[in-house]
Order: sequence, then structure tokens, then C-alpha cells
Amino acid sequence: MRIAHIGDIHWGLGYPGPSPDSRFNDITRIMDWSADRIIWGRCDLVLVAGDMFKDARVFLDRASVEIRAAADWLRKITNAGIPVVVISGTPSHDAISAYYLLREMRIPGVTIITETGLVEVSGLSIACLPGMNRSSLVAQEDYKSLPPHAIHQIMTDKITQTCQDLREQCAGPAILLAHLTYDMADKGFEDVLMQHEPVLTREAVDGFDLVCLGHIHRPQQNENVFYCGSPERLTFNDEKITPGFWVHEINTDLPYDNIESEFIETPAREFFTITAGKAEIGAFIDGGISTWFDPDQYPVGKIVRVHYSCSENLNKLLNYKALEKALYDAGAYFVAYIKPEDIERQERARDKDVTESMGPIEALARWAEQQNIGPGELAALQSMTANLLEEVSA
Repeated sequence: MRIAHIGDIHWGLGYPGPSPDSRFNDITRIMDWSADRIIWGRCDLVLVAGDMFKDARVFLDRASVEIRAAADWLRKITNAGIPVVVISGTPSHDAISAYYLLREMRIPGVTIITETGLVEVSGLSIACLPGMNRSSLVAQEDYKSLPPHAIHQIMTDKITQTCQDLREQCAGPAILLAHLTYDMADKGFEDVLMQHEPVLTREAVDGFDLVCLGHIHRPQQNENVFYCGSPERLTFNDEKITPGFWVHEINTDLPYDNIESEFIETPAREFFTITAGKAEIGAFIDGGISTWFDPDQYPVGKIVRVHYSCSENLNKLLNYKALEKALYDAGAYFVAYIKPEDIERQERARDKDVTESMGPIEALARWAEQQNIGPGELAALQSMTANLLEEVSA
């Protein structure tokens, strides 16, 4: 049996891009491509490991667009005769109400799971652990005074026990479908965001023939535990990550542990960080974008950001709008931002003859002399200073 394992789709409007729906359209395009690939690959089942949506709370007009896109994708899969099991994701940002609405649509062949439980599909036992947080546990009187790490341990222990209980109920090939952090996973940057959250332990996954997870946007395999990652790059955190989904082929006859898995890379939009120093900034100011890249290296179709370092004088000469336009002319899909990382400040010598006893007009004249400011500009500055002093003293 061939099982497609996909998740962390994050359908949503309002991502940074050329328009509020441009990145939404990117996700929809990739999901259509993925559906075609799943159907072409003759998969027998699709498991969606949570986080189908971007934000938990949205207005109805936006929610209807996002839910309709998810429903259309599910119908495309099931119209090809492939059943789909979907679990909800992280409650703090994944729209749990959207899953309720999808369930109410009663799409044939689609099973929507928002609470921990076991489902039997196509001869497989699928233990489902949707995304969770500690808010419900923290609200209980017994846990209110506990520190975060203690609550983390309690939830982790509860999850381990739940997984073991579900495993005992499984008949035939046992699959764990969850939206949680596995303690052996490569978390990368997301590790900072996942402190004190509940985790799946090795003990929790023990005994399952296949573990299909969502939540971490890094596709990976750790023995029989898999993260699918996201099929579309969503932020610059995903710049170096290969997007896609897994297809697992599992033997439905004993023994069940003979599993072959293939990662399917999707043609997702690329993110591209340009790092520029003094030489590059100076070259751009003198000669334009062609001094940075050969034409075959232009960021065509990519989401671009620029981090640069240079002197204070060069920074004053750099025209952000001109650089942004040059990147668009070079084919960039969207310029996210242009940001200085390190500006070398110019040393300014202090005139020893300038003292606190000197009047503002005279001090201004000394400063202008040091800065090589001409008589005409100095006269204008002194006039404005005199007017300001008169207003203040009035």
C-alpha cells in the first residue's frame, strides 16, 4: 500500500508578497501539483499531518476562501478514489473551526480528526494525535502554580501513555499520525519556538510500524519516524530547506516493518538572501545591478531580501528605491526588504576650541568650518538657529 504523507500547508491570505493573495496562490499551485503527483503515483491513502491553515482567527470572507481551497484539494484527491485522513494542527494558529466546517461538508472519503483517537482506514490502524498546547492543562487548578518545565513533563508523560494505549488497540499495520515535536528530531531554528512544549518520546512511538508527523518544517527521517515538512516555502527560515512530501510503501502482510519511503520534492518558490559588502554597494552605486550578478544568476522568480554592510558615506549614497527597482528588473518576484547589517560610522573630530561658554551661533560657525560647509549654507543655518532661539526664549 502506498501512503502519501503531507502537512504544514498553511493556506492563508496576507503573506508578504506582491499582493495579499499572491503567496496563497503559490500554495494552491503547489498543492494542485502535489495532488496530481499523488494521483499519478497511484497512492492508496493520503495522511495530512496538520496545519492546513495559516491563522487561527480570520474574518469570514477570508476564511471562506481558505477553507474552499482546502476543500477543493481534498475533493481532487478523493475524486480519484483515494481516501484522506486529516488531523488538525497547532491550536494557537491553525484554525480549528475550519476543520469543523470541513467535517460538516461531509466530503466522501475524507476523515477529519480534531481529537485524539483511532481510525481504521483501508485495513490500517491510524492513531491520531492532533496538535495541542498546554493552555487546557494550565487552566486546571492543580497545575496553575507549576513552572513551565513541570507542565511540559506532565504533558509529555500523558502523550506517551496515550500513544501506548492507542497502540494496544491497533490491529494490522499501526500508523501514528501526529502534529507534535519528536524529541529525536532535527528542529533547527524552530527549536527556539518549541521550548517547554509537549514532545513525543522514543517510548511513545515504540511499537508503531510507521510514524507520520507534522509541525517541524524540516523534512527528515529518524528510523521509522518521518516529518514531511511543508510543500511550499513560507518564510526565509525555509530558504535552505527542500520542500515536499513523503510517499511510504508499506507491506500490509506480516511482517509490517518492510517500509520503503521516497521524498517527493515540490517546485516551490525560492527565497534568496543577498549579502553585500562595501565593494558590492560601491559597485552598484557606480554601475548598477549587473555588477553584482551575471545575467544567469539573476534572482528570477524568487523572493529576495538584501543584507548589506558598508561605510556611512556609501550608505548615504545608496538609493533603496533604485536598488529595489533593479532587483525587480532582474526578475525578482518580490523584494521583502533591504536592510543594513553593519554601517561603519565616520570618525568625527571634535574642535577643541568649541566650549560650553560659546554661543550657539558661534559654535555653529566653528562646526560648519570643520565640515567644509560654504558661507551661503552657513548663513541659512545660522538664520534658522536664530529664529529657533527667539521662539524658545519668547
